[in-house]
Amino acid sequence: MSKAIGPMPHIEVKPAESAAEKPLRLALCLVEEEQSLAPKLRAALRTIAFDSNQVPDWPWLVAEVKAGASLSLVLPSKQRLLLLSALDAAQARLHPQALLQALSHGAHKPQQLLKQAWQQAKRPEVEERDTLFLEQPLQLELLCLQLEAFAKRRLAQKMAGLPFQGKSLALVFSSPAMALILSQGTALSGSCMNSSCVSGLASGKESTSGKESSSGLCSQGAPWLLPLTLIASPKTLLSEAQTALQQAQSRLSQSMSTHALARWLTDELKTLEQSFSGTAPEGGEYYSLVLIGRDATELIAESELLLGQLQKITSLTELPELELITPNGSVFCAQPLGPARLCFVYPGVGTAYHGMLGALKQAFPKSYADFEAAATAENVALSTLLPAALSDASNETALSDISYTSALSDKEEATPSPAPTMTLAEQAVAGVGASVLLTQILRREFKLRPAFAIGYSMGEAAMFAANGVWDKPFALVKPTLESRIFSEQISGALTAVRQEWQLDARDAIGWNSFLLRIDTGSITPLLQNPAYSRVYLAIRQGPSCVLAGDEAQCRALIKALGKRGVAANRVTAMHTPAALRVKPELTAFYNRPLSGELEQPQPIYISAGSEQPLKPARLERKQIAETIATCFSQPLDVESLLQRARKHGAQLFLEVGADSQTSSIIQAMAGKQLSSDIKAFGCDRKHSGAADNKALLKALARLISHRVPLATAALYPQLARPDNLVT
Repeated sequence: MSKAIGPMPHIEVKPAESAAEKPLRLALCLVEEEQSLAPKLRAALRTIAFDSNQVPDWPWLVAEVKAGASLSLVLPSKQRLLLLSALDAAQARLHPQALLQALSHGAHKPQQLLKQAWQQAKRPEVEERDTLFLEQPLQLELLCLQLEAFAKRRLAQKMAGLPFQGKSLALVFSSPAMALILSQGTALSGSCMNSSCVSGLASGKESTSGKESSSGLCSQGAPWLLPLTLIASPKTLLSEAQTALQQAQSRLSQSMSTHALARWLTDELKTLEQSFSGTAPEGGEYYSLVLIGRDATELIAESELLLGQLQKITSLTELPELELITPNGSVFCAQPLGPARLCFVYPGVGTAYHGMLGALKQAFPKSYADFEAAATAENVALSTLLPAALSDASNETALSDISYTSALSDKEEATPSPAPTMTLAEQAVAGVGASVLLTQILRREFKLRPAFAIGYSMGEAAMFAANGVWDKPFALVKPTLESRIFSEQISGALTAVRQEWQLDARDAIGWNSFLLRIDTGSITPLLQNPAYSRVYLAIRQGPSCVLAGDEAQCRALIKALGKRGVAANRVTAMHTPAALRVKPELTAFYNRPLSGELEQPQPIYISAGSEQPLKPARLERKQIAETIATCFSQPLDVESLLQRARKHGAQLFLEVGADSQTSSIIQAMAGKQLSSDIKAFGCDRKHSGAADNKALLKALARLISHRVPLATAALYPQLARPDNLVT
């Protein structure tokens, strides 16, 4: 339970303070009730109650959070504002409405305090900024209103593909003199939905019961996807895109009947599919704008947002790599990468979460039924492949989740995390289950044909299973759950580690893995020190890495580096010398019969365990087994894997699995360790559109904008069309 404390002490305002060197990075989160929060956070919260007219002592509150406190500020209306570090918010899976980046207060004039605050916040000059000068003190209610406005961002939305990080706001007060800098957080709040849903469009009748349901990705209650196809040359593209958006706004603003909307949407889908299979008139090329919104009002707002950004472009030199993406998923790409650049990415263990992919059953009933039937044929329970009752603790610190590293401090020790509730084998099976289902949907429902496929760690096994390379891939489930390799040798009792360290049965093994944000060049020299002889650099992934081994030695090394690590509390010795000891067993385990008839076309498989890609025309079961075993038993160099994929032509990386952790890693490396023309995104995201498949819809919109051919019938099956132009 949260602990209430008495009134805040009054603190005298000190003489003008100089701004701190680093931004504050404190999360501001509006929550309805504390019971919905993670137990660890609830236990740490300190509650402070405020009267409606009471003015919080903001410098004192900030000082408390900087000292390690997590605060719950409560109004008489029971509205709660959490004030805590960005790292604690990320670990609790919270989406803040805003981040408090700076606070300046003292005896100086407001303008000087504002300057100090901007210096502390280190916000780039090119981003969108607002400043509000207010006479009244900063009451809690006033701040909550500002935060709610941030979460309902429209024209002020955070945009991807532009050289700024979202809108920031300065609040300046004269009594007491103070300036705060807020930047947009990740929380989003949509508008009220008052238009009829697409489920009523096919018949031209509006749905009144609110209880009807239909299959398809854009079924009742889900967002719409509206594609706009352009024909333009590079010189006319900017004006053509602006004209298309203006025309769409005009049509959406009219009082159209649902029948008229259905006819327009059907025409746009047909035009899109024809453009995939046709040739543009001489001197022109096809481009695609895609709008996503729950109703006409939201689609208009999305078009206004994209139009506003396009109108800021003054030079054609800005266009080649331009990709505009709204948080809602509307997108426009000025230089589409096309299908020859598409690469499916398969994540490793630790991505499964409670209720994952549950909404796919209603959207794609046939694919879901086929998936379940294939599992049943091998006596595998659906709950094993898609665990619906998974504790969130098992995914709280997934090794591949680089999102935590953005908030890691440079001067703190590694912190413990809740222990996972699934074994390594169970996590692997759940990850493969998610990848198989999503791959079937993407390939069969949307006719996507990836040119390449790569896997992150155990994702290498998932990519062969998901693309139908192995005969009866679900026949691998029970052997995985029962194999000594995954239950005893490189996990569980860690018998392979015991052999590597020459321990007897009485010696205890304290094993853990830690995610750090640090260049691996700083770690490598220290690993030669005998004091860290049982610490291994298991995974290199650009700006971050994973250390594994003896927990005490790992913590000592992290402390010596002056860094902070996120402890995974996951017992796995993959990618360490211990795994090399069981490489023969791994090779034998994955030496599986291949499918007699591969689903065509097959992608080129690029593996961390092989310098040369595995061509679909020459796939051999022994070669696949050796490649997977090599990947599992040696340190994983994600940067090297991606560089080879890019060399062969992959640029558009679509993660096919639960959550979007691996694509986050790839995108974080793009432009730094990797080429800046790489785009990476997922088709599922925990806590963000999982209930209505919003992440999948956004991924499809982005693929359309990059001119990757796909079938649209599965978007709106309720809109009967005479033909399906994509085969």
